[in-house]
Amino acid sequence: MAGFTSQNQIIQAQTNGQTWRADWSKNMNPTAAAVANEWHTLFRGNGNPGPDAIFDAGSALAFQAVKDDTTSASTIQSGGKVQPTYNKFLLSGSAVSAAATAQPSVVTLIDVVGFYRVTAVTTTTEQATTNTLGQTDTFTADAGTDVCTWTSTANIPSNILTGTRVRLTTTTTLPAGLALATDYYVIRLTDTTFSLASSFANAIAGTDIDITDAGTGTHTVNWLLPRYTNGAGLNAIFFNPAATAMGAGTPNLSLTYTNSAQAGSRATPTVLPVGKTAATNSHILYTGATGAGKYNYAVPRASGDSGIAQIDGIRNSTSYVSGTYCVALYKELARFPVTTLGVASERDFLNQLPSLPRIYDGAALYFLVGSGAATPANSAFSGHLDFIWN
Repeated sequence: MAGFTSQNQIIQAQTNGQTWRADWSKNMNPTAAAVANEWHTLFRGNGNPGPDAIFDAGSALAFQAVKDDTTSASTIQSGGKVQPTYNKFLLSGSAVSAAATAQPSVVTLIDVVGFYRVTAVTTTTEQATTNTLGQTDTFTADAGTDVCTWTSTANIPSNILTGTRVRLTTTTTLPAGLALATDYYVIRLTDTTFSLASSFANAIAGTDIDITDAGTGTHTVNWLLPRYTNGAGLNAIFFNPAATAMGAGTPNLSLTYTNSAQAGSRATPTVLPVGKTAATNSHILYTGATGAGKYNYAVPRASGDSGIAQIDGIRNSTSYVSGTYCVALYKELARFPVTTLGVASERDFLNQLPSLPRIYDGAALYFLVGSGAATPANSAFSGHLDFIWN
């Protein structure tokens, strides 16, 4: 099992206090009752934690990273930072609703790594995004081994994965063999060391760049995503983050993106998702009634793609007249089917569903809820999550 070699190690971690329990309670918050088969975020819902104040704020079309300590993000806390000494996992969890009409439903736990906010909803051509490499930490380079070592940890570089695209800056001169304004790809060695490759293929093959001196000054690595940094396993959702409904319109919704193999110009395949007219707050826009262009929550990716490293363009094919929507990148961690009034759906990720989903430092944990029947506004959901590290 990931992170543990025996049940005894789990017992020892619990004995050592290497655990955290998060009790949560959130209200589903659309401005009107949810229709059967619709999905909503619980980001803005009242409860514990409280409603977010980030997804309907900030610069339009610019990537905004989200972490558990992002101001006003109102994420579910998982016990703080434990890397690189430990790795953290989801051990168990539950979800329940006391609202009679909230059954059946599915509650999904996700880690939101960041989002793009679209305010020009009357624009019907593709809108280009801005992807500033805002995660930064410093490093030194060893010319004898070509190994780089992190010298700061503010942005949790232990999260960086092989294949992550990065750029380098320096206060003086980069190590020989490396250049400014050039894309490199990380070869992860340990939580504290890495080397660099000239292409994604070379990073996967472990073929690193020959570094011939250490350079001078302070050197910095710059990258985009705070977690799942190469994009593997990341999906996207379109949702209404505002307190009011979207305007009238049923546009096709599409993305162009760079996939987790760092190939650009990837596109949402047909049949494109179709947005709902006057979608209420928190609604995932293309979920709802069955038919062409209706999906559960993840935007379809191009054939063969296993993740999204960044979004390069966003389009609604016809006007939404008014409102704002977001496109968030997220990693799905767990699902909790809620089938019976007042009876908790419990999931044990050690014995029942042996997987122990990894919880990276900084994880921005939120819930989505899918309604199996018409569900009134402010229907209450609650539960708990147990975390453990080793």
